[in-house]
Amino acid sequence: MQSRISQLSAVLLIAGLLCGATASAQNSEARGGTQNLFRFGVGARAQGVGSAVVAMPLDASTIYWNPGGLDYLERRSVVMYYSPLLRESDAKYHFIGVAYPILDFGTVGLGWLHSDVSFVERDEFGDSPGEDSDAHDEFFLSYAKQVSYGVSLGGNVKIKREQYYGLSSRAFGADFGLLYRPDFGEGIFENLSFGFSALNLLRPTLKLGGTPEPQPRIIRGGLAKGLLIGSRPDQANLFLAFEKPEGQSEKMRINFGTEYVYQNLGMLRLGYSGGGLIFGGGVLYQNLFQIDYAFGQFDNNDSGLGGIHRISITAHLGKTKTQMREEAQQRVLTRIEEETRRKEGLNRRNEFDEKMTLGKNYFQQGEFFSAFINFTQARDISAGAYTTFTAQDKEEANIWVERTQTKMDEEAEAEKARLAQAAGASAIAAADRAFIEGQKQKGMQFLQASKYNEAITEWKRGLERDPNNSELKGLIAKTEDQISRSRGDLVRKAQSFVNESKYFEAVNLYNQLMNQPGITAAERKTYEDKVAQLQRQLDIEQLYRQGYTEYLNKNYCAAKGFFSQALQKDGSNARLRQAYSDADVRCNARVGPIPDAIRQRYLEAIGLLNNEDYAAALRILEQIQPQDRYNQRILSAIDQAREGLERQKKNQR
Repeated sequence: MQSRISQLSAVLLIAGLLCGATASAQNSEARGGTQNLFRFGVGARAQGVGSAVVAMPLDASTIYWNPGGLDYLERRSVVMYYSPLLRESDAKYHFIGVAYPILDFGTVGLGWLHSDVSFVERDEFGDSPGEDSDAHDEFFLSYAKQVSYGVSLGGNVKIKREQYYGLSSRAFGADFGLLYRPDFGEGIFENLSFGFSALNLLRPTLKLGGTPEPQPRIIRGGLAKGLLIGSRPDQANLFLAFEKPEGQSEKMRINFGTEYVYQNLGMLRLGYSGGGLIFGGGVLYQNLFQIDYAFGQFDNNDSGLGGIHRISITAHLGKTKTQMREEAQQRVLTRIEEETRRKEGLNRRNEFDEKMTLGKNYFQQGEFFSAFINFTQARDISAGAYTTFTAQDKEEANIWVERTQTKMDEEAEAEKARLAQAAGASAIAAADRAFIEGQKQKGMQFLQASKYNEAITEWKRGLERDPNNSELKGLIAKTEDQISRSRGDLVRKAQSFVNESKYFEAVNLYNQLMNQPGITAAERKTYEDKVAQLQRQLDIEQLYRQGYTEYLNKNYCAAKGFFSQALQKDGSNARLRQAYSDADVRCNARVGPIPDAIRQRYLEAIGLLNNEDYAAALRILEQIQPQDRYNQRILSAIDQAREGLERQKKNQR
């Protein structure tokens, strides 16, 4: 009998908490709604520091405390939280939350908060006619996004449900949150953040039994700061927050707490949340799984629940946003490299097709020597490691080289026969003819290997035996002419690439020119100077691309560094000077008052912005900005005007 009385007392106590609407409905007009059971919060880690976490996102429990901080979570997070409401009953209070950061989009979250108590009804004879329960649920759909200047905004859309004695009611509501993490640099203000959230900004109103029960709004605000300790990766986190429920009778509650993190493995916590001290701790395994524990009283208004044990299990999943951003940047660089290789392959392909076409034209005209030179060059080009060439391309080039070689041999034989007939067999001794033929063949071997100077040297040795040998003279003249034409074509093509800003392709051609036979020292020096100049331009372009990427990601100080390095190489470049100036002012921008000298024109520009006259507003803002170069308010207005102009251009298209 005594145990039944104790059980009944516990049931009545928790039922009174869960159904506070009945007790407070008469005062709802004065208090702004019924008492909210879910004010106890979620997450053993958050509660272990006195529930003062509105300014520091810890895990997926941020959905409840401040949805605006969700986008500062680096990794995907899953939290499972459990706490009994009474030490000697089956009353349950638990939460499941998921936070999923998406790079460059924001962070989405899902959450389910539930509490219930089951009890058995008994009559005066101790018989049980049935079992019933009192249950409360909230389902959250969350989203947050870092907008600019360290500000992240977010909110919850939620469904609240209540079931009691067979009755059920549902209602929709919404929360709002904001987290501001400014870049104060090093010092006492480093790693300082500010948070604000409004619970039930759109109030859910339950109608259990037909009586409207609007849920009260709750305003939270606070700050948090992280401190690194010593050379080890130890950290101390400090939290301070306030919470003010709606209603004149509800007092503001001040929460504060601290957390010591030992080498990212273990944590100790101490906090105060209005009901006395709360103690807690946690362990982290391989930066993946975390178990947190807290013990203490919920608050002074918990109707005597006393100290309660709470536990959370958190899984940190996937890569961090920093890692994903670095991988994305690496993919961009890889794509640029692949595109460069692809363009080089296409250039080689075009050069191959050009040489093959020229060779065939020369072949049809009977100029077999010129055809042989072009087919040999095409064969050498196709032999490179480029995927644009097939085995059929290489085979075709080899076939035409052999075909042209045959024609040249036939011409040579005909020329020898003609010379033999004209001069007679006695004109040249057999030994001289053999030597000259040998020199001709040596020269042809060098010619096939594109070693034109060596070929000419061998033929000139043959001329020493027969200075009037027209065949050797013809080979020398044609080779020298081909060298000159080939070198001129390469020079013109390289200059064309320079004019088109295709510096990489131009460097390749100038390198080929330096390897051409017969160039003078002065020509080589000219080509080396061209390559050095183009390589310097390539370095500048690479630094500019890196700086521009950081600028688009709003990493203005990093962008400034890249632009500064580029300016050291080309200080007269107007584009670089403008990019450096834009990055510099945004890197060092600070919020401050508008000087009196330009205040009137600033207000005029703001009026134009409000009227969507972005072009006129931008002209005024760019004129006054040099007078207060680092004023954040002027820079923000300039960005707003530029974005408005871009939208108008897109709409016109």
